[in-house]
Amino acid sequence: MKKLLAVLLAVLMVLTLAGCGGKEEPAPAPEEVDLTGKPLRILQFVSQSLGSLSCEDLVYEGIKQFCDETGSTVETFELNNDDSRIAAQLTELCGSGKYDVVITGYWNLEEYVEQAGLEFPNIKFMAFDCTIDFDTYPELKKNVSSYLCKQNTLAFAAGALGGLMTESGLGLTNEDKVLGFVGGGHVTAIDDFLIGYIQGAHYVDPEIAVKYAYVGDWQNTALAKELAIDQYNAGADIVFGVCAPASFGVCDAAYTMQKYAFGVDTDHSGQLQISHPEQAEYTVSSAVKQFGYAIYDGLKTIYDGTVVWGVNNSFDFDTGYLEMLETDVFNKTVKEGMPEVYAQYQEIVAKLLKGEIPVGTAVGATQDYIDAELAKAEPAQ
Repeated sequence: MKKLLAVLLAVLMVLTLAGCGGKEEPAPAPEEVDLTGKPLRILQFVSQSLGSLSCEDLVYEGIKQFCDETGSTVETFELNNDDSRIAAQLTELCGSGKYDVVITGYWNLEEYVEQAGLEFPNIKFMAFDCTIDFDTYPELKKNVSSYLCKQNTLAFAAGALGGLMTESGLGLTNEDKVLGFVGGGHVTAIDDFLIGYIQGAHYVDPEIAVKYAYVGDWQNTALAKELAIDQYNAGADIVFGVCAPASFGVCDAAYTMQKYAFGVDTDHSGQLQISHPEQAEYTVSSAVKQFGYAIYDGLKTIYDGTVVWGVNNSFDFDTGYLEMLETDVFNKTVKEGMPEVYAQYQEIVAKLLKGEIPVGTAVGATQDYIDAELAKAEPAQ
């Protein structure tokens, strides 16, 4: 696949130059310079769209804070989920000569970042929520690094919290020991979330059933709501929505069914307080990978001259980049409404912080391993 992408990118460049005729060629990438202490020209290459309440909004906030502090500038390009444009747009933007640093992310961009990093060695690339194949492309060790938050351990905390809640019989929970999960798609990152969630629930009680389903995209809130309602009807009293903006459909389902939901990426309860306050109290917490903090800190290392390229940075619970948000709703529902649950949950989080609980992962795993872990849960009918 990677060789095919390289060939396609090469063909694209040939066709682009041939089609220009006598037109001026695109400006070359900037010559490599020492970026220490200098304002950076940053491109955020957005896979979805800003304002969709995904990780990319957090990343933009981190970049903007860095720019405000250093006089750097940021421009954004939004793909609006059109993956067919990735190669052409990334090549065109990198070839413009306008940027020192390109920041982008998610597993669907990984191979495109690798190819762009090879083609534009004088541009620095920061890729989040994915890893780079430095073994195959050792040349990238000079200008590319990745930033990966271990969503499996974050999801473990969510599964443990849900497991403790469903067994408590308190609040809106029922007598059934069932949790739900609605993912965006059957991809590595979502499988990683699901494996952690299953293991967290089973850490509390191996008898807890976990039902799961996939929306198939990241925008269809109506389908996410429908899938969540199916899981509530099957006995779940907490459903974890891991489908980016579509997760708000899970929150809507929790309100409709008078059950609980967990959100993802941003503070769903806080957002609902603004848009649908009647729904907010049913979204207990949100699992957030704080890529905004990670990218901000990474940019600071470029600025202060301590950056190390060629690294797949992997952040666990102890970094502070992973959070099950303890919102006002969390405090009311769990901390105050289920104090014994909260105490047990805190003990589990403390062990995660110390690295005392091994958590399985889909990242770098064989398909046999992933299939075996997912077999411990039940695809929703």
